[in-house]
Amino acid sequence: MKLNKDVTICFRTSAKLQASLKAAALREQVNVSALINSLLNDFLKTSSGSDKRRHNRKDSTIPVIINGMTSSGPVLLTGTIQDVSLGGVRIAIPKHEQATLVINAEVKDFEIVFRLPDGSTRPVSMTCKPSRVSKVGDDLHIGASFQDGDLQSYFEIQSFVM
Repeated sequence: MKLNKDVTICFRTSAKLQASLKAAALREQVNVSALINSLLNDFLKTSSGSDKRRHNRKDSTIPVIINGMTSSGPVLLTGTIQDVSLGGVRIAIPKHEQATLVINAEVKDFEIVFRLPDGSTRPVSMTCKPSRVSKVGDDLHIGASFQDGDLQSYFEIQSFVM
């Protein structure tokens, strides 16, 4: 795909930001103009409404404990957080754990407890609402939005994803 670059945009910035842009462009093996063009396109895609997500996701592999309630009683299982954002998580539940789990209309919300891999010693506890459930290989992936949590848990997640 050839980009039509027929307009010049100039702006002023600090020497520190310019140095950071040059370093990032060097790492990506592009020129600064191409890097800025790519960054602006990515920003406009996420802010234009074409993507339903309001927050950027950070890929990770974080062990998580899931505590939920169904009509047949409490459910406690383990999984792995695949990505996290300020708005929610994507959790993979392995095949051997799925026997105890039924995600359908009867599961309104569940609690997750995990520790972020950034060296924090405080566990994060959040109440989540499932929004998407899909089978990926042998794993069950659950996309869930955060519904409630203590303020410190939100701060921990914010510092991790930013």
